[in-house]
Amino acid sequence: MIRSFAVGSLALSFMLALTLGLTLASPNPAYSAAKSLDTQAPMPWVPTLPKIAIILDDLGYNRPSGERALQLPGNITYAIIPFTPYSQIFANAAFDRNREVILHMPMESSDPTRKLDQGGLTRNQSEMEVKARVKKAIQSVPHIVGLNNHMGSNVTADTQMMQWVMQEVRNQPLYFIDSMTNPHSVANDSAAQFAIPTLKRDIFLDNVQTEAAVERMFRALIKVAQERGHAIAIGHPYPATLTYLEKVLPKLQEMGVELVDASDLVMQFGQPVDQPINAEDLLQHIVAMPAPESQRLNFSNENLYNRTL
Repeated sequence: MIRSFAVGSLALSFMLALTLGLTLASPNPAYSAAKSLDTQAPMPWVPTLPKIAIILDDLGYNRPSGERALQLPGNITYAIIPFTPYSQIFANAAFDRNREVILHMPMESSDPTRKLDQGGLTRNQSEMEVKARVKKAIQSVPHIVGLNNHMGSNVTADTQMMQWVMQEVRNQPLYFIDSMTNPHSVANDSAAQFAIPTLKRDIFLDNVQTEAAVERMFRALIKVAQERGHAIAIGHPYPATLTYLEKVLPKLQEMGVELVDASDLVMQFGQPVDQPINAEDLLQHIVAMPAPESQRLNFSNENLYNRTL
């Protein structure tokens, strides 16, 4: 009876308020808060910064260089070669630091002097062997969310090979980055054909291993991002690269760009990137630069990273 009276009184009060043009306080605080938000001025529009992703390739062989790379600030994406001495250690360490991990899948180069890493793909392999190797490599590195090709200038230009690769990759929730070690690569198109989120590398940071050269390439990366809104760079844990990144990464906001995981760009743009870049001829030449030489990609050579530049 008391409850019925209270409800009836509230209803009567509400009707009187409507008749008299009065405003009742809402019995629901959440409703009041929502109403107050409706009357607030709209939030000012904040422009979005151009986004860059930096992938560090070839982790797994050299422990000191890998550990130093893992200490870099910001959302670096780490590409780890499977079946290497420190592949699982580095993958777990990156994951523990909330960093993104991808598989750096070894693929045959068109240069016969380039040594293929364990578990790599070659053009003379059968469909069954290609898919088995891709599957085994994916399973060997924990916490991966994507993959890119390690070398691969011979394999990535082979449409049949890349279709076999992508048929296996599509069984996992992974994305693919075409490292573009061959300007005629079909890897990106093949990934898109099988509905795998995919983008291409824009810049190699360290074809020339000096800080000055890395800086020039990094500024080219910034220019591409400013022209297009986003860009992807690939580098390696060389001393010059790491030294420069340690200096520049804390300054990215001042430079007007945002460093994000590679997956952020792939999930946002996710298809082959064919938009023209309105930059100078020099920049276009830089974007199309070939991959570093084989000895720079093989991190089993301790002397390569321990030298003083």
